[in-house]
Amino acid sequence: MFNYFPPHTGSVQSYSVPVTGTYNIKCWGASGSGEYNPGRGGYTVGQIILTRGTLLYVYVGEVGQGYAYSNFNGGGIGETSGGGATDIRLNSGIWNDFNSLKSRIMVAGGGGGGYYIRTTKDGICPDAGGLKGTDAYCIYTPDGITTYSGHGGTQTAGGKCGSTSSTVDPYTLNADGHYGYGGYGNSYPDNSCMSSGGGGGYYGGGHGVHPNSGWTGGGGGSSFISGYSGCDAIDKSSTSDKIIHTGLPNHYSGYIFTNSQMIAGNTSMPSPSGSTETGHTGNGYCLITQITF
Repeated sequence: MFNYFPPHTGSVQSYSVPVTGTYNIKCWGASGSGEYNPGRGGYTVGQIILTRGTLLYVYVGEVGQGYAYSNFNGGGIGETSGGGATDIRLNSGIWNDFNSLKSRIMVAGGGGGGYYIRTTKDGICPDAGGLKGTDAYCIYTPDGITTYSGHGGTQTAGGKCGSTSSTVDPYTLNADGHYGYGGYGNSYPDNSCMSSGGGGGYYGGGHGVHPNSGWTGGGGGSSFISGYSGCDAIDKSSTSDKIIHTGLPNHYSGYIFTNSQMIAGNTSMPSPSGSTETGHTGNGYCLITQITF
């Protein structure tokens, strides 16, 4: 028995556990937008024992859409925007409700927004993590350096936005990544946005910034699996103003995955169709399969 969740609906979807048993859960994060080198989504999988009647809430990330468009489940706004994460939660709510975000037991990160102008080093994309999202790479800037690109989210912090200076456009808002969503840019008076948004994730990637005529990428979001070595779970007492980490991988709910795997967006992974892909492209996806009962 298996249940799949459509690539993107723009709202939470629920799953009621039909019988007590062990379930295999797979999640794919969404990719970012961009003419060149958009970040690709990450992949998470694990087995978990669930009791009949337990409600899980599935948030499937939306692919990056570009100009001034807010992407479902955390993709940051920009001239190219980040892709949303795909995650499993124990509490429902709007996608950015903190108490809902805090209840996530599995997160597949989204890719950061790519670049509008080709870089001189192709193949470096702001992909989702892994434990850490990929830093964007773009050297098409006036000074030929990568300073202005967004950084990937980690297990305990959002990715930093690109460095600012007197030559960088000021239209940046919440440019660092945050818990659950990527950094995003404010709008110009004509409603266009500056540079590239970060990917959604456990922690989102940072926003890229404009160094004069350069277009830089946003960082990729990080992934999380309760029980997976290297993950850093949030403490139950955390609030949106004060997030506390335990230093341990197990979520406070006691829901722990075994036989889990986490694959970054720059690496070969299973695809939702059953073949393989290097990073996930497009909207996110989730597959829940009952394996014992």
